[in-house]
Amino acid sequence: MNIQEARIHLEQSVRNIYTEREATLIARYLTEDLIGKDHHTQIPLSVTQIDSIMDASKRLANHEPWQYISGWADFYGYKFKVSNVVLIPRPETEELVYAALKIIQEDNIKSVMDIGTGSGIIPVTISIKCKKKLSVHATDISEAALDIAKSNAIQHNVYIQFVLNDILDSSLWHTLPKVGMILSNPPYIGRDEAEQLASNVVDFEPHTALFTNDNPLEFYDAISRMIVQYQNSGCKVLVEINEQYGNEVMELFKQNGLSDVKIIADMQGKNRIVYAIKL
Repeated sequence: MNIQEARIHLEQSVRNIYTEREATLIARYLTEDLIGKDHHTQIPLSVTQIDSIMDASKRLANHEPWQYISGWADFYGYKFKVSNVVLIPRPETEELVYAALKIIQEDNIKSVMDIGTGSGIIPVTISIKCKKKLSVHATDISEAALDIAKSNAIQHNVYIQFVLNDILDSSLWHTLPKVGMILSNPPYIGRDEAEQLASNVVDFEPHTALFTNDNPLEFYDAISRMIVQYQNSGCKVLVEINEQYGNEVMELFKQNGLSDVKIIADMQGKNRIVYAIKL
C-alpha cells in the first residue's frame, strides 16, 4: 500500500457516513497527518504505517472524528493538538477570533482573557497574530483541557497565563485578572438538543464543553455578571452564541448592566457573536 492508496482506502471507509466532498477532505487530511507526506505521493508505506491506516479506517467507520484519530486539528491556518478532552475547533469560532483581532487593533487593547479555552485555539491564535504585544490569559474548568492548551501554546511559541477556574462559581470571580477584553465560546447547546447532533459529535466530544446544564444562557449570565462586578470600565466582551438565542443573550447582557450590546452575524448571515462593553 502506498500513500495514495491509503487515502483512497480511508475515503471509502466513510463514504456512507459523510458527503462525498467531506469524505475526500477527511481522508486527505488524515492521511497527511498520520503519514506526514502529501496524499498524492505513491511512496510505499511501512508495516507500522499500514497498521496505523487500518486502525484509523476502523475508527472512522465507528464515527470517531478524524481529528481525534490524528491528534491534530486545523484552525485559522494553524495546526493544534487535540484529544477527546477538548472540543474540535469549528470554522465559526474563526469569526470570533477575526472580530476580536479587529477590535484589539482598532482600540489598542492591551490584555485579553478567554473563558472556557479548551484546546487554547482562541488565545493562542490571538497571541500569534498580535506578535506578543498582548497580555493573554485563559481559563478552563478542566485540568486535562488546560494541559492540551498549554502544549499548543508551547508548540506555537506564545506565552499565555492559564488558570483553572469555573466561571459558574461566582466565589472565584474575584481571582480572575482584570483585562481589556473578555472572549468566550462557552457551552451553548441544551441537553434536549443532543439527539439532533451527529454521532461523531455527541458520542465523542466532551459533554461538559458542549452542553449547558438546565439553562442555555447560564454561561452568558455568569460571564456578563462577572464583568459588571469585577472588570474595569471599558472592558469589552465578545462571545460566540447559538444562533437561536441571539436576542436572548443580547437582552441578558443589557439586564446585567452591559452597554452597547449588539449582534455580529457570520459570513452566512447567522447570528454568531454578541458584543458588549462595560461602561
